[in-house]
Amino acid sequence: MWNADHNAIINTFVGHSNTVTCGDFTPDGKLICTGSDDASLRIWDPRSAQSRHVIRGHGYHTDGLTCLSMTLDSQTVVSGSKDSSVHAVNVNSGQVVSQISWQMARQFGCRS
Repeated sequence: MWNADHNAIINTFVGHSNTVTCGDFTPDGKLICTGSDDASLRIWDPRSAQSRHVIRGHGYHTDGLTCLSMTLDSQTVVSGSKDSSVHAVNVNSGQVVSQISWQMARQFGCRS
């Protein structure tokens, strides 16, 4: 993490095994979420640079993450992936709370 005011590194976050492709702070500033080409989402404590949760594997994306966004209440991160799925994850528990695939979205009339 970089402090632009002081032109200095504050923290270095280590954990993803491939390129970090997206990231966001929770609106309350208490957590950072990062997505990677390693198909994982990490939820970080920005002060300690420690990973609080790592979400990957069964029930989550099978290909690299392309985007993520936090909800305004700082409780949920929504991530999109090259595998054409969208997942919602509770940032406090690290649990996937909802998911939708492109195939499922098409059944509801969504189009690209």
